Amino acid sequence: MRLRNPMNDLSVKKINKQIDEFTQSGKIPSELVFGYKTYAVLMQDDKFADQIMKGTENPIVRFYKKLKITLVTDKHYFQVK
Repeated sequence: MRLRNPMNDLSVKKINKQIDEFTQSGKIPSELVFGYKTYAVLMQDDKFADQIMKGTENPIVRFYKKLKITLVTDKHYFQVK
């Protein structure tokens, strides 16, 4: 699912819901794509920030619930792939 509108109402709960809906549709999520401002806002939420893990092979890569995080240049963006 893609969201291109302002992410003021995006929360950890909504992200988890999107991941669950993606999984229930029969697909296996592998990546979360965030706009850079959306990611910055979410990192201020302890519930989200506490679950961010560094990659073992590449410490620059980040994961949320074992899903790779990719940042894009769009300010406000979120997609489960």
